[in-house]
Amino acid sequence: MRRSPARRFDPPALHAALDRARLERGLSWADVADESGVAAGTIRRMREHGRFEADGVVALAAWVGRPVDDFTRPGDVPPDARNG
Repeated sequence: MRRSPARRFDPPALHAALDRARLERGLSWADVADESGVAAGTIRRMREHGRFEADGVVALAAWVGRPVDDFTRPGDVPPDARNG
């Protein structure tokens, strides 16, 4: 059975989309946190360290009005995640 290529989340791409939407709407990062329901610390960690929480990613992608898949890129599956 042929598998589709693995995809990896791209935190900088989501952060760039958030920043564009934030600036277009004239909002602060605190406003983004309030409107999206994602803690400001979660947004900051994604920006500064590439760390993220799945629920936060889904909520932030919805806030910018795009599917999560828009913020993925081709990538290898980590060896410990491969089957077989």
